Amino acid sequence: MTNAGSQQPGSTTQPALLRVDDLVVDLDRRSVRRGAELLDIPDRSLRLLEALIRHAPELVSKDQLIAEVWDDAVVSDETLAQRVRLLRQSLGDDSRNPRYIASVRGRGYRLIAPTGKTGATPAKRRRGTIWFIASAALLVGIALSWQLTHRPAPDDDVRKAGALAVLPFTDMSAGQDHQFFADGMHEELLSRLAMIDGLSVISRTSVERYRGTEASLPDIARQLGADAVVEGSVRIDDDRLRVTVQLIDASSDEHLWAANFDRQLSMQDIFGLQTNVAVQIAEALKLKYANAADRSDRLPTNDIEAYNLYLLGRYHTFKQTRRDLEDAVTYLEQAIDIDPEFAEAYATLGWAYSFLGTGYGSRLPEEMYPKAKEVALRAIALDASLADARTLYADILTWYDWDFIAAEREYRKTMELDPLNVLGYALFLSTQERHDEAITLVERRLAADPNDPYVRINAGWRYLNAGQTDKAVDAAMAASEHSDSTYLIGLSRLAQDDTAAAVDLFEGALESQGRTAFNAANLAVAYFRDGRPADGEPLLKELEDFAEDNYVPPGLLAGVYLAAGDADQGFALLERAFEERSRDMIFLRVDEMLRGYRDDPRYVALLERVGLQ
Repeated sequence: MTNAGSQQPGSTTQPALLRVDDLVVDLDRRSVRRGAELLDIPDRSLRLLEALIRHAPELVSKDQLIAEVWDDAVVSDETLAQRVRLLRQSLGDDSRNPRYIASVRGRGYRLIAPTGKTGATPAKRRRGTIWFIASAALLVGIALSWQLTHRPAPDDDVRKAGALAVLPFTDMSAGQDHQFFADGMHEELLSRLAMIDGLSVISRTSVERYRGTEASLPDIARQLGADAVVEGSVRIDDDRLRVTVQLIDASSDEHLWAANFDRQLSMQDIFGLQTNVAVQIAEALKLKYANAADRSDRLPTNDIEAYNLYLLGRYHTFKQTRRDLEDAVTYLEQAIDIDPEFAEAYATLGWAYSFLGTGYGSRLPEEMYPKAKEVALRAIALDASLADARTLYADILTWYDWDFIAAEREYRKTMELDPLNVLGYALFLSTQERHDEAITLVERRLAADPNDPYVRINAGWRYLNAGQTDKAVDAAMAASEHSDSTYLIGLSRLAQDDTAAAVDLFEGALESQGRTAFNAANLAVAYFRDGRPADGEPLLKELEDFAEDNYVPPGLLAGVYLAAGDADQGFALLERAFEERSRDMIFLRVDEMLRGYRDDPRYVALLERVGLQ
């Protein structure tokens, strides 16, 4: 431990009494006061504060702080982060809305509070502080005004390449209970930025994996192939909304533009703010935002409570767990009760209903899909230009009604509204064994969103359905963070007759992802296909026992029985899946689990009854 008031190597001499905003730091007495209050700050935390003061307002790297505070001892970044948290706690600082210490993603920390020598009487010090803050505010205001009107044009490479990543917005509200709202702001801003000519906006699912990451912005941009990055935060306090947005050049890590927006929490102000941000980002990139006669500025509802419930419902819908889907239905039905003309709420409710009718929600298809169809049609009646509702309706026509002619008509209408909304149509084409058309569509979308794991995994499924197993594996490996990745690779290995590799993959999934019916069924299939019935039969018995008290999709069990060579029981379960109008039925022509049974008369009969012959 160093002596009181000692200096670290390379530092400059500091006065013994320092002011840090409203704090007085006495280096001789090793104390920190706020007015008459003596703050309880451990010595190591005080040494950290000293190091930040020495370098203020410059950024101090993590390595430099460790060297100065721990005297070059071997200390992890996590230990430093924990010490910063303790110091913030002692000072009453908030990492989400810092007053004293700011973190710089992946790089280090800086003291952002105003500092200076002190020795004045308390009254003079207060007057001096007030004058300093007022002067600083005036200078900042002048600087921001000059920057927004006179800032030099950004680097030409940024303007030409035009690849922009908008990271997930952070909820900085006091209770951190408005992340759903921050996510809604993020999604709406993405849709507006996507309309800027000359700008390629990286998809939401591509940037989602960087939520809360400590990676540096240049590293994130390099991984995403972005030339510029947008970061933002949302803070809601009663009926006030504060949004902070900054645009950063990826190559230099320098700010191109930043702004704070304070608004009343009303629908008009929220949507006006979203467009305002998009316009200013476009101007900072020397591009033009043009949305004349576009639907993005049309308010989806005039009721802020209905909008909040809609955002909550959407937030839970795409988490796709049974509990989340049930919560989503509750929120969205409440939103519709408040505003029966809210088209977007009907469309999202349709997705929640439809997901509940799959393995995500384990509810009977015949219970959920008619509800989904009803609200999808209501959404279209309210807003015929809503591509999200149109593609949902097309999916239900495919998954449940098996009305393939009508479904294709709706998918084509969807593409007219949104040329990149093609993944549902590509799946439809695969089920019809129109593989070249399907792959053309997913590769078109992949070209627009090459880093999107959801798009990659969809491309992988289309490759597998077409028998292009090597491409399927490559796509799945490139989307390793997607929940379907292991499943897709495992089925591809089964299609390649590499059953041992499939066993290894599915054993790993059962261990790492949990002993779900889905994981147990996949492993059982792999065991049977690998000639290991002694390992497969206990899993099949486990599935049968589980199915006595829980809903297990009959198509899932059918695949296990067929792999075990029990064709009678397998086709009996497929018959039950047909009666339930299970979504599994649309994959009869391409399902790997049915390989070896396609000459069976029962298989041919099923094809005819579903309308796939």
